[in-house]
Amino acid sequence: MGLHNLQGQSKKYIRKLFEYAYLFKNKLSSFQEYMETPVSAQLPQDLGLNEKAAHEMIFSLVKLIEQSEKVEWDTQKMLNLLPQDIDEQLGQTIIEAIQSISPLCDKITNREICQADSLIDIDWRIDVQIQTHNQSKVNMPVLFLQLETLNSQTNEKNNVTFQLNQNEVNNFYNNLQKIKEQLASLAQ
Repeated sequence: MGLHNLQGQSKKYIRKLFEYAYLFKNKLSSFQEYMETPVSAQLPQDLGLNEKAAHEMIFSLVKLIEQSEKVEWDTQKMLNLLPQDIDEQLGQTIIEAIQSISPLCDKITNREICQADSLIDIDWRIDVQIQTHNQSKVNMPVLFLQLETLNSQTNEKNNVTFQLNQNEVNNFYNNLQKIKEQLASLAQ
């Protein structure tokens, strides 16, 4: 399960690992305001693992969160989910870390966290800069893109407007192509 790799880590670090696993499980892009900072990109080095082993450990943490949710966060039942040979103090730290994020998991289960906004309109225009302090940008086309979204729970519309130069448009297009290909492969 990889939990033995947590031996010797601080309670705070273990909690951050479970918060990261929570984000991973729910495909959230950022921490809630009351959660601590994300786990560093140095996770494999911090734990003395290769990258694959670190990913496997995060998957095992996600599974442990899911199993803990199924036993309704009961401490004794959660202890039974841990490997038999795990250090008692480490086991207690793991249980505390999981229980600290249990209210967040319950919110996800109860659908109290907003679903993503829906894209309802795209508006765009291309402008050519005719005057700027940077002469290299004169006569360069610029795309202004506006995305209109709708929050289905609050019925609130929001607009996001941004500007892209030609290189950024190409990069944006290439990323959209990758997304399209991945969606198509998953839909089969």
